[in-house]
Amino acid sequence: MSDARADDTLATMEEILQRRAASLALEPDDPDVSEGLSLLLFRIASEWYAVKTGDVREIFQDYALTPIPCVPEFIVGVVNVRGEILSVTDPARMMHLNSIGRHGWHGLSAVVIANENVATALTVDEIGDIVEVPSESLEPPVSNIDRAQAEFVVGSVFVSERMVGLLDVERILQPIGS
Repeated sequence: MSDARADDTLATMEEILQRRAASLALEPDDPDVSEGLSLLLFRIASEWYAVKTGDVREIFQDYALTPIPCVPEFIVGVVNVRGEILSVTDPARMMHLNSIGRHGWHGLSAVVIANENVATALTVDEIGDIVEVPSESLEPPVSNIDRAQAEFVVGSVFVSERMVGLLDVERILQPIGS
């Protein structure tokens, strides 16, 4: 290949790369993309709930639960996750739900939720999908939920013709007694 032809090819490649970089640096034109909510769905008892994926640190299934005494009934114990000791919270007990299919803790999935100060593992009966919903589809919690549930639910949204309650992660992660 001649030097002139190589220089032209190199210039063309640089131009293409610069155009790609410029297009990737642009903000998306679709407002729904930037204003959507990404939610992790899960079932607690017979009801479906969600948390924002930004509040989820990880999901795990195999864990050895160590009970601890003198804590509220919804703190069912602690678990060691790669050297970090996490409390395990049962949201069914916290919200006074009748949990179906819980015969001990073996096999239950746990969703680790966290903020900048604290983390806990929520036991759930079933992990669902991760879904994207428009922010404007979030509605206030349904009015017929129990007061114990209303304390921990900040909104509701329809996903696949199913009503899903959005849990208040900040409220769940508040220190006990505050």
